Amino acid sequence: MYRIHQYQQGELEAPADPVVDEEKTGFIAFGDSNTSGSYFKDQYPEYQNNKWTDQVAAEYSKGMETDVYNAGVSGDETNEGMARFKKEVLDLNPSAVSIMFGLNDALLLSNGQPQVSKAQFEKNIKSMVTQLKAKDVKILLMTNPPVNEELYYNFYSTKNLKQLYADKGGIRKWTNSYNDIVRKVAKDQKVQLIDNYANAIAKAGSETDSAISKSGLVDNLIGLHWSPKGNSMIAYSVKYYLSK
Repeated sequence: MYRIHQYQQGELEAPADPVVDEEKTGFIAFGDSNTSGSYFKDQYPEYQNNKWTDQVAAEYSKGMETDVYNAGVSGDETNEGMARFKKEVLDLNPSAVSIMFGLNDALLLSNGQPQVSKAQFEKNIKSMVTQLKAKDVKILLMTNPPVNEELYYNFYSTKNLKQLYADKGGIRKWTNSYNDIVRKVAKDQKVQLIDNYANAIAKAGSETDSAISKSGLVDNLIGLHWSPKGNSMIAYSVKYYLSK
């Protein structure tokens, strides 16, 4: 049977009975809210057990004895991820790890600077990958959702975010430039890329707010999170590559 562990924000202790320096344990999903699925509680209460990590865990339950660890923390960027990477990932001696960061790194502060620069973001993602490669861990690097700009700007209308991102080509183009870094690291380090962004745009048929909205893959409140349908898309890809 599988066990799925969910980390809480600020929790740095490893779950009970971590496996260290022993036979490799299961799969760890490492990232921010689009991994933790913490937004499901308010936005999708009827889908509480349908987050992509839950769907992956259910697949593991079919005759496999392993653990699935959801190490997603809402609001995290990669500097914060690096601070918990050893205890919540490396020390558990995983057999496979997914990494999905970038949205929070890319978000602009009021001074127009991102929370984490592109150079530092690339350094952090590369560090995670190289440490996992050294332990012979299967790695799945993943890109983030295409932001529904109209929804995002309207949700935070008092902050005038449309103007803040104007010289970046808009928040969707800007956050996808962080996805480009993920794509680059995956290519340079020769690890598996799951390009969720490209898959979503292919299914939507166009890289526009209207098409993204009609696809149903991104949430219809903030426009920054994967919907249950988007979670199912990710789960399908993750299960496929974990089985290879």
